[in-house]
This record gives sequence, C-alpha cells and structure tokens, in this order.
Amino acid sequence: MHRRIAAAEIARTLTARGHTNTLTGPAWRPGYRAPQASPKTVRLWHDGPDETEHLDRYAEVLREAGYTVTVEQSARQRPRIKITRQGEEQP
Repeated sequence: MHRRIAAAEIARTLTARGHTNTLTGPAWRPGYRAPQASPKTVRLWHDGPDETEHLDRYAEVLREAGYTVTVEQSARQRPRIKITRQGEEQP
C-alpha cells in the first residue's frame, strides 16, 4: 500500500542533496520541478538541458531516501518520474 507524500517533502530531499529547484529564487534556472499529482504521488520533471541524465540522478537520490520511483515517458510527453512511498499510512 502506498502512503501519503508531499511535493515539499520531495523538494526538501532533493535540495538537501544539492539539486536545484527551478521554481525557487529570484530568476529561472535549470533544475527540478515537483508538483503534487495526488495525495500519494508526486511527479517530477527537469527543466533545462540533459533531462534524462538529471532525471536519472534525481531517481537515484530518491530511491536511496526510500521512495519508489518509476520513469514515465510517452511519445507525446517530456520524460518525468513518478514518486510514491510504500508502507502503512501514518495515523
């Protein structure tokens, strides 16, 4: 069973490990964007060059932090990763 996670939790995890959030700061810069997809899912994109390489790095960090990461890519959409977390729901 999946449990709830927050996009802010994912952002903190990546930022703490040196990755740049494209949505913070006074000006745009290359980095990740992690919007909430549902209460139990966050989807993550890389804005900037070398999308696939950066997504691979993000996925590695998130897996090490205990998240379940699935790469998603269709012919009509940019590559992204889906992030969930296994375990019992916390009360």
